[in-house]
Amino acid sequence: MSSVAFDQATFTLTTPGQSIRLCPAVSSAPYDQVQTLYRTLLVFATVAVLILAVGLVEFVYFEPPGQTTGVKARIVGVYAYDPATGTTLGTDRSAFGRSEEFAAVVDWSGLPPNLNVGARWYDGFGTIVGRVGPSTPADLGNFSVVPVITPPGLHHNLPGQYTFVVERLQGGLPVEVLGRRIVLVER
Repeated sequence: MSSVAFDQATFTLTTPGQSIRLCPAVSSAPYDQVQTLYRTLLVFATVAVLILAVGLVEFVYFEPPGQTTGVKARIVGVYAYDPATGTTLGTDRSAFGRSEEFAAVVDWSGLPPNLNVGARWYDGFGTIVGRVGPSTPADLGNFSVVPVITPPGLHHNLPGQYTFVVERLQGGLPVEVLGRRIVLVER
């Protein structure tokens, strides 16, 4: 049997084994989990849109639309390198040991003479470890061999992937990749 007793300040709901005392002075608004989740989702969506916008602005800054020439640089190959003579040795390879010196050979004659180009070696950390240019292909004709320079303080190259890139530059910044080659330096 349940009974309900009313008092001026409170009222009590009694059922067998339970007694609930309610106070009308305390307002109890229902907790809406959906509204909290919706607001959280809106915050994450706003952050995602901001990240996307920053990425798009960065992409347009470093890769301006309409700046491609369609020109491709001819990378003859990557060879073992003798720093004493400044020449390459052997056949084209894609893997080298840590203690081996290596260099890329570029054929600059296939590029239009009015382009401002350069060639760079990047190690696995994105550090430039060898470069030629920037200049015109005619001026770089004598610099067809681009060696990897062992970082200062080290006796061998760091293991990992090395990327050789021939780039077209504008205002000192690379705006187009004309050729790319990846080489593995093994442990």
